[in-house]
Amino acid sequence: MDKLSEISQISLFEELKKDELRTIDKMSEMRPIKKGAVIVSPERPIPALFLLKQGQVRLYRMNHQGRQFTVDILTSGNIFGETSSISLTDENVYAEAMTDTYVCIINVDEFELFIERHPKIALKLINILSNRLKETYSMSEKIALSDVKYRILFLLLKLSEKEGKRHHEWQSIEMKLTHADIANMVGSTRETTSAVLSSFKKQGIIKQEGFLSINADRAYKILDEI
Repeated sequence: MDKLSEISQISLFEELKKDELRTIDKMSEMRPIKKGAVIVSPERPIPALFLLKQGQVRLYRMNHQGRQFTVDILTSGNIFGETSSISLTDENVYAEAMTDTYVCIINVDEFELFIERHPKIALKLINILSNRLKETYSMSEKIALSDVKYRILFLLLKLSEKEGKRHHEWQSIEMKLTHADIANMVGSTRETTSAVLSSFKKQGIIKQEGFLSINADRAYKILDEI
């Protein structure tokens, strides 16, 4: 599939005409990102918009002890980065590819001129930003105030909502995750995370059948009580 066709499938641009898509095509480039690569960081800010065509990207902050705290998980069709007028990630956030990822990188200066002529695109970006802020607040609140077992439970539930399928009370998490990955996402140690996951399995809150699955009904009930 050529780049123009790929751009046309990104939800942000779904209402654009072909000549408008060609304009986006000229100001952007498609780039593969390897799993584990940090795309942007406070130490290496990049003034660009990144449209996530394929894969998953984790947005996280790091405390003074070097411990990571996940603030959002982005999947295909999501957007992150910043222009001079709209920032979809704050300056203290790292963006890391959780899988082999394919992104469309858009030149900021040219895109600013483009959205001046296409206010609907600007409104979509504002809506994305609003939803992102709500998501970040929700996840940050749980991570800051909760015991590690609740942080892990909340994270697994969010991942299942973003990248999973529902079957009765169970929701799968269709991502390859190690205990170390989960530990990093909630600011814990691998040993503590492994112990919590083992306890969840014994309680029937999660199960492993290929992909990890979570009993969503039980998880919601537990989190509502804290």
